[in-house]
Amino acid sequence: MSRRTFIIGVIGLAAASTPLRAQTERRVRRIGYLSQASTQVNAPRLTAFRAGMLELGWVEGRDYEMEVRFANGVTQALPGIAADLIAKRPDVFLVPSDQDVRLLGRFTRTIPIVFAITQDPVGNGLAASLRRPGGNSTGLTTMATELSSKRLQLLKEAVPRVSHVAMLYEPNNVGSESQAKEIEEAASLLQVRVSRIEFRQPADLDAAFKRASAIGAQAFILTTGGTIASQRQAIVDRMIRMKIPAMFAHGQYAELGGLMSYGPSFNDNFRRAAVYVDRILKGASPAEIPIEQPTKFELVVNMKTARAIGVRFPESFLANVTGVID
Repeated sequence: MSRRTFIIGVIGLAAASTPLRAQTERRVRRIGYLSQASTQVNAPRLTAFRAGMLELGWVEGRDYEMEVRFANGVTQALPGIAADLIAKRPDVFLVPSDQDVRLLGRFTRTIPIVFAITQDPVGNGLAASLRRPGGNSTGLTTMATELSSKRLQLLKEAVPRVSHVAMLYEPNNVGSESQAKEIEEAASLLQVRVSRIEFRQPADLDAAFKRASAIGAQAFILTTGGTIASQRQAIVDRMIRMKIPAMFAHGQYAELGGLMSYGPSFNDNFRRAAVYVDRILKGASPAEIPIEQPTKFELVVNMKTARAIGVRFPESFLANVTGVID
């Protein structure tokens, strides 16, 4: 055999074996998912994220696996859940909110974190700026803090008679607290009285509604938070029974029977979060990936609920509605 023939043969053998070796060495990536909310709340979000990953060519079970943990509204359980996830050594974390990012920050400064529906990542100290986050976390925001005053304005436009609003919020949730302050600042300009109603754990549901009745609240506005989200169906059902109007932060509440909502699509944000996870798994640094803000907002009304509780929307309000559930 000539030297030239031998070399060509070796090169051909190496080329033939490369795909098999690459396939054998391909590592399945691990994504840790932590949420304060319940399984029911997170199911459509994770479906949207998985769809986004598939669009980018990532097949679950072949290319990545997920370690999923929920606190079901019990805030006290979160530190233990976070510690358990850290022990799994994920390649990247996917989380919904500001609170989840802040919690994981106690355990790691190195594992990348992608957030999908934070409210104010810069204002709440999670990022140096939207353009250059600077730490180990990046993702998408819902602008919930900035939109809080708009939601109160829309509530007033929808039900002009309302002058006293009960605000359901989570006092230990940084995002919920920032929304509460924004709503209170807007209230004086709208000549609306706002009363805070604390919601710390699922067991607070009855007490929260009893307090709202006792102070004579004519409507509700809700901030976003994992504990509140975990009880969203029970909250919506109670408001319908009380025949009291309410404004929510996203369309899933309206789909469950809530009177109206205003904000971006949470599920769309989770689908987009797959782009961030994809880039990080391919080597990008979260410190350098800009945080994305929503550009499309949905004002959704549930007309069946409106009829049930005796609310008749003004035509000027209905002119701005983008989605109707009937």
